[in-house]
Amino acid sequence: MTLRGQQRRKAVVQVFYPIDSDGMGWPLWPKSKVQYYDTPQGLLTESGTWYRTTIDLLNEYAAKLFEHEPLEVLLARSDTWLRSSHTLSLWLLGLGVLYYNPWQLAIVVPCFFLVWQIVCPALVSRRFSPLLRVMDAVVLQAILYAGTMTSLAISSQYQALVVGLGGFIFIRWGVLAYIMRPLVTRCWKVMYKLPASDHILRAFIVRSALNQGIVLSDFKDIEQNIIQNMLKKKRK
Repeated sequence: MTLRGQQRRKAVVQVFYPIDSDGMGWPLWPKSKVQYYDTPQGLLTESGTWYRTTIDLLNEYAAKLFEHEPLEVLLARSDTWLRSSHTLSLWLLGLGVLYYNPWQLAIVVPCFFLVWQIVCPALVSRRFSPLLRVMDAVVLQAILYAGTMTSLAISSQYQALVVGLGGFIFIRWGVLAYIMRPLVTRCWKVMYKLPASDHILRAFIVRSALNQGIVLSDFKDIEQNIIQNMLKKKRK
């Protein structure tokens, strides 16, 4: 599906997620594209991520880019990057319990999760995105933890087993994100003008345009338009 072929999609889901990272749905297999719905509140992807921009607004500034890289591809990259704090923390914990003191990991992993979640919108990378997409897949995470937990049980490393399983539940089920949400949200508001999801999407669009040699049409205005739309909705 291209933006020119389908300018507007009817909203199938009308729920609202107040925090960008809530309601995330991890893909079973690595996905290079995601479906999305154009709603009055913005774009909603199948993984449950809200983007406050609209298709018309994106077309106005980056229609030429979408002829080369469809919006579905850019949204998939953005969704994956928004989940990167969870994904990287799960891999760090899953591999770390085999080699390091589990109680040290119980401190290091939450600290890493917090720091990366705060700064990840500013560190968007096209080069790292394909690897992150693979690491994000549920099947590979399941294989990782099945293998490591089995190895720990066989070798009677029960402390590491408890930390590994407990950490997996806290990260994968969003408990750690829920605990750190107030601090992360405050930091995002100070560091970024746009919501984290929109900031990440914009970064991928800009980097993709540079890679394709495409000049975007006064792309800075999109930031002001998104902010104005958000302010209008708050006043209502």
